[in-house]
Formats: sequence, structure tokens, C-alpha cells
Amino acid sequence: MEQPQKKKHGIVRRAASGTAKAWAYSIGLTGLVNTGKRLGGGVGQVVAHARHQLNDKPENHRRETFEQAVDRLGLDEAHLIRRGRIFKHYATWCFVATMVATAWLAYVPFTDHPFSAFLLTVGVIFVAGSQWLKWHFRFCQIRDQELYGFMPWLRKGRW
Repeated sequence: MEQPQKKKHGIVRRAASGTAKAWAYSIGLTGLVNTGKRLGGGVGQVVAHARHQLNDKPENHRRETFEQAVDRLGLDEAHLIRRGRIFKHYATWCFVATMVATAWLAYVPFTDHPFSAFLLTVGVIFVAGSQWLKWHFRFCQIRDQELYGFMPWLRKGRW
């Protein structure tokens, strides 16, 4: 059996369609549509990840001690000491950056755009301070040779 041939649209319709597609491409509508699709897919992935995290159970996660982690990673005492010093060094410099940014707040009223300078300075303080907390937390884990969570460390004062 022969398949019936599909009838082509007329030349005027094809020309109008081609012109409309070229115009849409030239002003960026196709790029905008593609970006919208990509963002929509990203939002869907974030929602799916959040739903998965909310439904996750603690028994699905690995629990190990500090010694088990050291054995699994094949680390020795010298490597741990070296990493501890590096983490302490990072924490110190992030703390210095936080203090410099905090001191910079005194100069903010004298800038041309004080509101923008204030927002930028607060952002730098937040980023540098969070990096300081992160590196100091990792240093304390190596110093205490124990794997513990961030909130218990923060609440119990293992600083």
C-alpha cells in the first residue's frame, strides 16, 4: 500500500511562516523561549530535590566515626596535621577579611553611593564570615578528631 503524500502548504503561507520565524529569531524570541524552557526545567529540578530531601530518612545516610573516615581515605597523622594547619590558616585570613570589611563600614557614609556601598560591604562581611565559620569548623573537627554536626558544634561551644 502506498502512503498518501502530504500536501505542502502554499508558497505564500511558507514565505510568511519563514519571514515570521526569521523575525522572531532576529529579535531574540527563540533564545528567550529556550531560556525560559531551561529555567523552567531548573525550577522543576529544584522542587524535585527539595521534595526528595523532605521525604528522606536518617537511616539512608552513612554514619561513620573519624577513625573510619581516616581509614577509608587512607590518611596518616602527618597529613591530618598538615590539613589542620591549612584549615586554620584559611580561617585566620577569612577572619581578617571579615574584620577589614567590618572596619570598612565606618567609611561607607563618605562614599558617593552610601546605600550601594553598605549593601556591598554587608555582603562581603557575610561571605567572609561564613567562610571563616566553615574553615574553623573543619579545623575543630581535625583538632578534636571527631565528626560532629555543625549545629551541635555551634551550640556546645567547641570553638
